[in-house]
Amino acid sequence: MLDLVMVYLVISASHAAYQGLPNTSIVNDEERLIKTLMNDYDPRIRPVNASKSPTIVALGLSITEIVELHEKGEILETTAYVRQMWEDSRLKWDPNQFSGTMAVHLPASSVWKPDVVLLNNVDTEVSMKEPLIILLAHGAVFYSPQHRLRSRCELDLSRFPFDSQTCMIRFGSWTYDTTRVNFTHLGSKDNNIEYRDFRTNKEWSVLESYVTKLEKQYDGGGEDKYSIMEYKFHLQRNPVYYTHMFIMPAVLVAALVPFQFMLPPESKERITLGSILMLGLLLLLTMLQDLLPETHSTVPTLASYYTITAVWIALSILTSIWTINIQSRGPRRQKVPVFIRHFFLRGLKRLVCLGDDTYYPLDESETVSMRGLDRPLDSMTKPDTTTTQSKMEKDIEEILRHVHTMAFRATVLEARQDVRNEWHQVALVIDRLLCFLFFITFLLYTFVLLG
Repeated sequence: MLDLVMVYLVISASHAAYQGLPNTSIVNDEERLIKTLMNDYDPRIRPVNASKSPTIVALGLSITEIVELHEKGEILETTAYVRQMWEDSRLKWDPNQFSGTMAVHLPASSVWKPDVVLLNNVDTEVSMKEPLIILLAHGAVFYSPQHRLRSRCELDLSRFPFDSQTCMIRFGSWTYDTTRVNFTHLGSKDNNIEYRDFRTNKEWSVLESYVTKLEKQYDGGGEDKYSIMEYKFHLQRNPVYYTHMFIMPAVLVAALVPFQFMLPPESKERITLGSILMLGLLLLLTMLQDLLPETHSTVPTLASYYTITAVWIALSILTSIWTINIQSRGPRRQKVPVFIRHFFLRGLKRLVCLGDDTYYPLDESETVSMRGLDRPLDSMTKPDTTTTQSKMEKDIEEILRHVHTMAFRATVLEARQDVRNEWHQVALVIDRLLCFLFFITFLLYTFVLLG
């Protein structure tokens, strides 16, 4: 439409140059033309010949920038020119009577304008730069104000940040029904939105857009229908920033969970590691919560990933406490049950890549009682008090008793250490099983949710 306006302006300038009219003459004729047009002109009256005939308003949208799509408030913020064109028979003139003047510019408040409003606006007021109106000799009126639009956009964030959104901008008359003002599309025949002066957005790219004309009846408005022009945009998000800020840290935190079980079973630092991983994940979850809407019908896949990872971290801490408790059973003088001994130490040990080392589980006959120290002297032959012994023999006997006691104590300590080692081996096997289990689970839910 601007091309058409430029053609009229070029024709006007060339016609004036051809006639050789001075500039003062053009100015005087334009002043006379404006006074003639505005004489007895009432901008409150709709420009139609019959009161029941609708005024046809051609409406077009030229998007200049997608400022931002606010996920938190579900608001699409754009800047655009809302192009409007209609015919006002009261503003026609013969160019030959005014030095070939084909177009004049007037303040927008000077003529009648349709009350075009943004119907899905989220603000009470729309920021707008009011331009001049262009009047053409055949009665056409062209009006193209620049707006900063903030429209409601329902988002589907289930695939965030690899999502695409469909947003719409709806324009219509606030007071005129279709019998008074009817809208048509201004622009190309394929009903596309204009992007001539569009500035590329770093986060969102426009995949497609189209225009649809609707007629709607409102509750309480009787049978009156209102004309609506609906502009839809299919937007694709650029996920690079969110991948580095929200996905990669979460994957790294989740990947560290299985390696907790690579620490020694008696290590208390594994609990500390699990707590640090939980705190890091909660920090990421807080950052994600600040970005997404508080109440939404769908839960983002990334939020589900955070939740599952938090559950696995909590389970890893609980299982770490369990394995620490298992490896500490030896000092409490509890022997490994036979079925646990055969299942873990003779069956699963090689399966979980712990190898076949020189350690062999103890049999019941090889386990010395932990209470052997309580009766070391009872097992020895008591001396015959009726037999007369020399002082040297008594000293040798006392020495032998002490040697026997020390040997027996060493045997008991060795047996206690063997039991402790058995429980330690059981804890190692359990840790390795849990490491494999958590790692396989990590791979599965990572590829299912983020793949």
